[in-house]
Amino acid sequence: MLEKSQLFRLLPEEVLDLVKARLSEVTIGAGDWLMRKGDAGDALYIVDAGRLEVVRGEQAGVAPEDDDQLSVLRVLGPGATVGELALVTGDVRSASVRASRDSSLLRLGFDDFRDLIESAPAFAHALTAALGRQLQVSGGFPEDAPATKTIAVVPLAEGINSDAIAQAVLAAFDSGEDVAVLRRDSVEQGDAVAWGRALDELEQEHDWVILVAEHTASDWRRFCVRQADRLICLAPPQRPPAERLMPRLRGCELVLLGENHPAAIADAWLDLLRPRARHRVRAGARRNDDLERVARRVTGRSLGLVLGGGGARGFAHLGVLEALEENGIAVDRIGGASMGGIVASTFAFGLNAQQRRQAVKGFFAARVRHRYQLPPRSALARPEAALETMHGVFGDQQIETLPIDLFIVAADLIAAEMVVQRRGSIADAAMSTVSIPAILPPRRANGKLLVDGGLIRNLPIDVMADMAEGPVVAVEVGGRFEPPPGHDGAPALPAIGETLMRSVMLGSAAAGSSVVARADLLLEPEVSGMKMMAFGEIDHGIAIGRAAAEQRIEEIRALTQR
Repeated sequence: MLEKSQLFRLLPEEVLDLVKARLSEVTIGAGDWLMRKGDAGDALYIVDAGRLEVVRGEQAGVAPEDDDQLSVLRVLGPGATVGELALVTGDVRSASVRASRDSSLLRLGFDDFRDLIESAPAFAHALTAALGRQLQVSGGFPEDAPATKTIAVVPLAEGINSDAIAQAVLAAFDSGEDVAVLRRDSVEQGDAVAWGRALDELEQEHDWVILVAEHTASDWRRFCVRQADRLICLAPPQRPPAERLMPRLRGCELVLLGENHPAAIADAWLDLLRPRARHRVRAGARRNDDLERVARRVTGRSLGLVLGGGGARGFAHLGVLEALEENGIAVDRIGGASMGGIVASTFAFGLNAQQRRQAVKGFFAARVRHRYQLPPRSALARPEAALETMHGVFGDQQIETLPIDLFIVAADLIAAEMVVQRRGSIADAAMSTVSIPAILPPRRANGKLLVDGGLIRNLPIDVMADMAEGPVVAVEVGGRFEPPPGHDGAPALPAIGETLMRSVMLGSAAAGSSVVARADLLLEPEVSGMKMMAFGEIDHGIAIGRAAAEQRIEEIRALTQR
């Protein structure tokens, strides 16, 4: 272990022997503190097995899982050293360190450290060189940070087949990747520290390790939860037990199981576990498709599609989706703003191509759009007909129970900020993202006044990219505004509808290139010939989108296979 350590590997063999003679073994359980900020610097530690986190901002009396002030500065794996700077400077600890896994450490105390400095000049020389390098990389060796490579599948109720999820995740990996699956019946009897050593060896030998936990509150289950870099928690369509807080499961990948998973129950699990991401696995024939989608998202191999606003030009999104489906390219995540949010909603809801055409056409039919109110109050048009039409398509379906991950972006008039809607009524969220100020009244939601998402982020690529679940394809349909010249040669004045649509998009223009750069591929259908209010040209818009996608279909396919 010393020979692997970044701090000690430069020592000659005879000096290494002196260090070895002074080391003692220490074990620490997952979640326990090795040192706290302000403690005396009485020793340095080398990670033999397990994993540590260097943190700051922790609050006294608050569990780390519940502490929203705590931030992780560094993650340390086997071979990493911690606590050495305090020994050199004589200062107190500058940060706190806790075990995120059951860990075994080698300890070198202050007195032994000082004795080595004084009696072995080679030790002092090597230490100076190593510490200088550490300072150059701002507080830690890059080799210290372990890669994310261990996934645990954790059932949250009796009778859940966790092995099926584990096998689906396993099948999502490329044939060239080496993946180990570890179950309770495949490990030797022992304690958590022994299992931790075995896991460290597997992580060194394989690209990924999948731990299959059991439902019962056993030592093995606790080990899997503590050791995993990422947790896949399997929730049944029953309310979580009121007496179980499950703090160590927070931030997991939450999989909602069952053909029927009521929104109230899904919300209870979401509130309890505050997951990093939410998934859905239904029963019957669709189960395997859902399992494959979970696996692709968890392993960072899922395709995400972001659809931008642009009024009637957004009909092109329908053509893009049809081209992807016909070429066998699965979209696992989808989101958008304004018209893009509408089309994304119809896809995530599960409508087929023809049903999507009919739904979007109905949303923007003249009888729906031209419901004016006199005198105008908060807007020119009345929203009832549009909302009734949307509820006619989506019913009471909630975003959080959809099999395909969906987000819809709106803008809050009060806080002047982007609102990403991942829960609640699809119809209400879709209505908010197309509520153009002055045309439709703002939508009230949780103390906010929501309007067209294009005001803040017309193409919300960053929302999708932040999830880091795989490649992102974005579709831009706003296009450049090139009004024809008037009789005097100056740009002709556009109609009121076009002016309003263009004005909505101005607010998000500042995000521009920095947001667009986060897409792995940007599609820009040639929609410049369409007016933004040309809602009678749906077939033309679909054809434009289809052509744009088909032209780059092999590039998109390559993204899903890398």
